[in-house]
Amino acid sequence: MYLGVFNLEQRLEQMKKLIKEKKRLKEMLDDDIKGIERDIKSLEGMIENPRKKVTV
Repeated sequence: MYLGVFNLEQRLEQMKKLIKEKKRLKEMLDDDIKGIERDIKSLEGMIENPRKKVTV
């Protein structure tokens, strides 16, 4: 019985670590998506107003 409890506790700790890693990855993806959306808006603005000076 003790072995089963230990396995459950070990599994619980693994799951907690996994969820923490997944949340961090999600935050990184959300940041990347926001950056790409900003870039898209910027490019759309450049296309709509081609007279503006383009700097890279």
